[in-house]
Amino acid sequence: MMYCKNCGIHLPGEYGCCPLCKGKLTGTPEEAGNVFPIIPPRRETEQILLVWLAFGSVAAAAISTAVNLILPSGGWWFLFVLGGIGSVWISLALVLKKRKNIPKTILWQVGLLSVMAFVWDLSTGFHGWSLDYVLPILCTGAMNAMAVIAKVRKLNIQNYILYLIIDCVFGLLSFTLLVMGKIHIIIPTLICFVSTIIFLAALLFFEGKALLAEIQRRFHL
Repeated sequence: MMYCKNCGIHLPGEYGCCPLCKGKLTGTPEEAGNVFPIIPPRRETEQILLVWLAFGSVAAAAISTAVNLILPSGGWWFLFVLGGIGSVWISLALVLKKRKNIPKTILWQVGLLSVMAFVWDLSTGFHGWSLDYVLPILCTGAMNAMAVIAKVRKLNIQNYILYLIIDCVFGLLSFTLLVMGKIHIIIPTLICFVSTIIFLAALLFFEGKALLAEIQRRFHL
């Protein structure tokens, strides 16, 4: 048992100093006397990862800019590198801000990445890959990701049903663009459309009451 001469008290457990006067303790520590479990110091892995990612981003931007200035014959391609790095950080910032609500984070990522891909495609002459591939693949991936996460984490249907429906609306938007002739590679969009119909049917047939309750709650019906 530990003993503090200043306070004249005996302390069971393991202490680095007296909790009253912060003075030096004598005696033998007793692990069995700990009132609370000893929690090991948590490594700030997230902060370390962000620091290294920031360092890598700055290094990549500096190196690409220097190489492009030395060899300018291929055009100012370093601007695309800077744009890509900026897009990654915008997406990462959104993830960190919305990480407590995973379904909402997924939906925000679909919207943000779709807009960034469209702007990127438009700024490079618009080859259509943002509509042909990015939008339908993101929507399909988001629907499946929400379903898997809801199953693994045993989420209540009310916690993600609205975000799943909005993602399905994005999927229907992709099919609408196909009908309007704006999409030329049809396979990703058709896969997205079929997935959308399947998920909407599953919500309607298996979670119809929860769906109706959520609609009534959201629109105050």
